Amino acid sequence: MILRKIIYTAVLVCGVLWSVSGQDIHYSQFSYAPSTTNPALTGIFRGKLRAVSNSRQQWRTVPVNYLTFSASADVKLPNKNQNRTGFWAVGGNFNYDRAGSFALQNTNLNLSVSYTQRLAEKVFITAGAQPGLARRDFDLKPDLLFDSQYDRSLSAGNPALPNNENFQQSGNTFPDFSAGLNFRIQDFSNCEIVNTLDNRSWIDLGAGLFHLNRPDQAFDETDEARLPVRISPYIMANKQVNEIADVFLNLNFQFQGVYKEWLANVGGRVYLDKTPGYQAALELSCGYRFNDQLGDVVYPSIGLQYGDFFGSFSYDINISEFNVATRNRGGWEFTLRYTLGSICLDNYFCPLL
Repeated sequence: MILRKIIYTAVLVCGVLWSVSGQDIHYSQFSYAPSTTNPALTGIFRGKLRAVSNSRQQWRTVPVNYLTFSASADVKLPNKNQNRTGFWAVGGNFNYDRAGSFALQNTNLNLSVSYTQRLAEKVFITAGAQPGLARRDFDLKPDLLFDSQYDRSLSAGNPALPNNENFQQSGNTFPDFSAGLNFRIQDFSNCEIVNTLDNRSWIDLGAGLFHLNRPDQAFDETDEARLPVRISPYIMANKQVNEIADVFLNLNFQFQGVYKEWLANVGGRVYLDKTPGYQAALELSCGYRFNDQLGDVVYPSIGLQYGDFFGSFSYDINISEFNVATRNRGGWEFTLRYTLGSICLDNYFCPLL
């Protein structure tokens, strides 16, 4: 009954957000990039400590390629109050993005904090906040050409012509604040001493709200360029099929200003070894990203887990009208994750999730 109410609420929220209409850092493998999906995913993992790196490069076949890198870590805090059915978690993340002829760069460093409260034996709600600092700058290269330097006699750009551009500064630093909510439903006990992989079904449902303070990212002090709020609702679910196999489905919606994006990813996972300390699994999946033009990219991916380490590689195959320039080559994306397990040594509430 609780799960049904939560799903109904999520569908309603997604319907409202559909009418909301700048693009932020984003990953095809969004389910493995918790810090850029929702601050409330801080501490939502099976274990005590988690470290994740995400890297992405796209459109190498065109002159204005993109490079994105993120690194994050989060940890659950000890809970010494045996009457409390919840826990705190803290973390931090760093994001870097470079794009275009101007080498436009976006860099931000954030702290994250969350509190998870158990609503029922296997149902949890998490609220998260993420304050930070961001910097946006560009490289004014001498070989850049502007529209005022178009030479009609040459039918091309002419660097000898004046560019009539006056940049007061090439960088801007500003505070940034994000928050979010997450629901977790799982079918295993919250305090299993060892994760034997016998109970693996779960669902995460929530939304992240980024740039709530709408920071001014303009380079010119006489101008104003407010960063639109990015809304990131999602559903991520894993279903255990049998003793060694799972299937999973991940849905993500991105709304920021006039920009809209939808991602869907479905796949399966086979456990090759379930021995604690040597657990190994292979997963295969395929995703589809679409926007106002419907077709954008298809991205197959492969992932491998061994012990506490997990790695996943995906490649975007561009199917939009832009494939005339990209020749269907979107870009690669790589995720590396390390998770440190946790053991309950007392009777206090210590969820492994």
